[in-house]
Amino acid sequence: MKKLMIAALLGGQLLPAAAPAAGAELDRDASPQMGAFGGLRVRLPLDGNVQQRQLRAGLALAPTLHSRAINGETRMRMGEGFEVGVTGRHPVRVMLAGQDVRRLGAAQQTEEEEEERGGGPSTLGWIAIGAGALILVTAVAGFIVVDDILDCDSGEDCT
Repeated sequence: MKKLMIAALLGGQLLPAAAPAAGAELDRDASPQMGAFGGLRVRLPLDGNVQQRQLRAGLALAPTLHSRAINGETRMRMGEGFEVGVTGRHPVRVMLAGQDVRRLGAAQQTEEEEEERGGGPSTLGWIAIGAGALILVTAVAGFIVVDDILDCDSGEDCT
């Protein structure tokens, strides 16, 4: 009987020591984790009017939020982000946060008004502007780094 009582007391002491470690792991996994998605995204709405259902496909770079509940349920939410793709029968568009980049600086107009007006840069024009700006920034940064390297004397620490 003594041996059984000693084993029960020792077992009772070990059990609470292991419980906080298990609880800490559940708590750590329950916190939301942010990430990013990069790849091909295809959307096809299955509800609503048949004439208004439009296939949407494109290359996307979007933020994600992955969360896990204590009961084991996991959920991943994906934001709009940056996307180059097509919607229905429209031409290729560049989208930022679900909005066409051609409409970001302009007043909000309907698509019919926008197509009638026909002004502003095309999607290819916006891509060219972005690529040109990236090349310009890279060239200026490279010039500054090369200038620092050339101005360095042999005995100096130029890092």
